[in-house]
Amino acid sequence: MDVEVIEEIQDGNLFFRKISLDDAEFFFESLNEKAMTKFLSLGPLVDIDHSKKIINNYLRYWDKYLQYNYIIETRGNNEIKKIGSTSLWNLSWLHKRAEIGIWINTKYWNLGIGKKALDLLKNIAFIHLKLHRLEAHIAVENSRSIKLFKSSEFKEEGILEEYLNFKGRFHNALVLACLNNNISI
Repeated sequence: MDVEVIEEIQDGNLFFRKISLDDAEFFFESLNEKAMTKFLSLGPLVDIDHSKKIINNYLRYWDKYLQYNYIIETRGNNEIKKIGSTSLWNLSWLHKRAEIGIWINTKYWNLGIGKKALDLLKNIAFIHLKLHRLEAHIAVENSRSIKLFKSSEFKEEGILEEYLNFKGRFHNALVLACLNNNISI
């Protein structure tokens, strides 16, 4: 496979690094906040062991070239802050596509970090992994995420009815996609 798997990358003070078991507590704490998990398939997590099991699965998928999960950090003034996570998953090497996901802790919302993180993840996907298409399935009620993805050159493609199930309730999902030949990185 003629791709370059990136374990760490940066854009200014924004860093992505491959997730590790050392992130279990961060995952557990972050994914127990109600505002964070409202539109996520993850959370709330039961305990740290639950968090470790999820991360172990992510690492197995990584080793099989099926999924790439990163911790988003800011670094500066000798300080590292874990602020969220992003992933490329459901990869199809034949069709050169993947689904994309991101979450950022609420105290870092409205700072422009989400757009910068999506653009960095597009860089990994399109330049290093040589993918052609990225897509996101976002609950139609999740206007914040829809606005974020649109600001990063994702285009609406349609609605999947009752596609997402959050806490026992089905939600329609807006499909947003970005093609490699439509962006300038």
